[in-house]
Amino acid sequence: MRIADCGRIVHRRLWIADWQRPQVPRIRNPHSAFCNPSALRNPQSTIACLLAFLPACLLLPAAGCVDQEVLKLRRENTMLKEAVEAKDHKLAAQQAAIQELHKRLAEATAITEEDLKKIFYPERLVIDTLSGGYNDDGQPGDDGVVVYLKPVDRDGDTLKVVGDIRIELYDLASPPGENRIGVYEVRADDVHQLWYGKFLTYHYTVKCPWQSGPPRHRELTIRAMFVDYLTQRVITAQTTCNVNLAP
Repeated sequence: MRIADCGRIVHRRLWIADWQRPQVPRIRNPHSAFCNPSALRNPQSTIACLLAFLPACLLLPAAGCVDQEVLKLRRENTMLKEAVEAKDHKLAAQQAAIQELHKRLAEATAITEEDLKKIFYPERLVIDTLSGGYNDDGQPGDDGVVVYLKPVDRDGDTLKVVGDIRIELYDLASPPGENRIGVYEVRADDVHQLWYGKFLTYHYTVKCPWQSGPPRHRELTIRAMFVDYLTQRVITAQTTCNVNLAP
């Protein structure tokens, strides 16, 4: 037998022995199992590869969810900031418009000194001398004080004008902390009911009943104030009167 034939026979036997031996793939890197088709032939190697990849597969969806939530919160925060800024701008514009309207209204309703020269308005307040005590029940002693007020213009004529009336009664002979015995106010909406206009008699009639009982002394002081509704000017007057006290 020739030497070449002997060599071929030995090589063939070695090849058959190697083919019959169980094949166990050596996987140095478990992550390369999916790239090596021969490694997939062994179930144990496949399970090992899956277990190695499992943590990474679980973390990927969680990371994606966190990123989506963060982006959503950022978008909502941005939208809220923009809404607040828009409301602030709108409020500032409304306040500016209101101030401008108030300014125009003040300019339109303002009365200058030149206007006052052309209109009639009360410059003085007169308390008629007939003001004094009144008796409604017929019993001894007055029940209060009636005040006759006359708003007078620059020519001395009584004017029927609308305004607020305030009257204070004082018993100045009493101690300082107890000498005011009554305060009476009539608003401009109701003052027209107090006007009395007859022949040679024009005035507001304001009745001031006792608020805390009759005074201690007969002589009282009347202080009156009238606020003109049109010009907002304040005019005042003061006088004294006598009342009848019960025995």
